[in-house]
Amino acid sequence: MIHPVSIRFRLLACLLPVLLAACASPTSSGPVTPAGPLDVTTLFADALHCRTDFPDGRDPALAERLRASGVEITDRAPGEIIDLLYRFREPLKIDGTEIPAIVVRGDSGVAVIAQARGDMEDFVRRVQATPHAPERAAIDGFGELDVQYSRVMPLRAGVDATAPRLVIGRGIEAAAYAFRWGCRSYDG
Repeated sequence: MIHPVSIRFRLLACLLPVLLAACASPTSSGPVTPAGPLDVTTLFADALHCRTDFPDGRDPALAERLRASGVEITDRAPGEIIDLLYRFREPLKIDGTEIPAIVVRGDSGVAVIAQARGDMEDFVRRVQATPHAPERAAIDGFGELDVQYSRVMPLRAGVDATAPRLVIGRGIEAAAYAFRWGCRSYDG
């Protein structure tokens, strides 16, 4: 006669490997990327406000996720300096502005600049920017805008050597956008 306690232990011994295998995490040969939709607005809002580094559309995995989320990415200088153009299927709405496109340019630092529609003077007041030094307007705009207003932002650990700036101004070329704004970071 088989004792009932013995049957339970045998059953548990048979099921234990199956249960452990089911609870174990799968192994993969590459990095794990989060699945699901990408929060494009938060991703770019954080970069524009100098809270994080810019989303690098040159990275194939990120580019694939951005495209799946309705973002068109153009690398305007492949293999050279950073010159990326992001166009959005539906304009992003960030801080009272409507943003159909964002440009990221870099060489000695990076500028993440939104081509924005909205009231620039109202935006300047809300973000507490002040008039920018005229002699630095073209340099800090990195060829994307004449900086009229700016605000020093906190250093980002592992990203900045010197404090980045929130920059605001008009586009240098004639454009249909009301104004441009974003984050200007510096190397050194």
